[in-house]
Amino acid sequence: MIKILWLLESKINSDFINEISDELELKIQISSSFEKETIYDVIILENLAIISHLSEIQKNSILIYVLDEKNNIFDHQNIYVNYYIRNVSLYEDLYQAFLKSKDFLLKKINTISLKSGKINYHIIKNNILYIESFRNYIVIHTSISDYTLRYTLKKIHKKLGNEFVQCHKSYLVNLNNVICIKENTIELKNEVTLPIGNKYKQNLYNLIYKYQLLLLIFHIQQ
Repeated sequence: MIKILWLLESKINSDFINEISDELELKIQISSSFEKETIYDVIILENLAIISHLSEIQKNSILIYVLDEKNNIFDHQNIYVNYYIRNVSLYEDLYQAFLKSKDFLLKKINTISLKSGKINYHIIKNNILYIESFRNYIVIHTSISDYTLRYTLKKIHKKLGNEFVQCHKSYLVNLNNVICIKENTIELKNEVTLPIGNKYKQNLYNLIYKYQLLLLIFHIQQ
């Protein structure tokens, strides 16, 4: 899913959003007000003063600035913006901006950005095997390295897609890396075995069937 922050006075055209969604083959979520906890993929604005209020993570978003008849692109050369477009050709220019950003967006939505203390982490979601919780800390186990952050399991679960599911009070697992599900355990490709809590068992099975993950190499043993 691509998250777009629409900070223009004019209302967004739903047909345009559907067209972009079809082109990118991704769902699109539109917000018209800034939410501090949300990381946006694209920010469309007509007031450059907003940029100074964005966090470092938000500055990784694609910024599209809409010029009106009074503004000139050369008036804002000291401010980094990905695309300057004209209001008179708003949707035509927006469409071209999304097309040019397609590869970047597809890569970005498969990357999770997290901040712990003064460190920003950018982790490719496909590389995550499972996430383990220790009180107020989590350890993200990936195929490349492990990352320890001051974070909660609940908070990071909200940032991940449907392929991540809680199988135990202390574990989130990437279902794409599961090779076998038994009655009380999950076996991963890296030969790690995780427990399945009774509280999470039914939801785990429901998600597998819902997203047809059995078509991969899953085998449920009762």
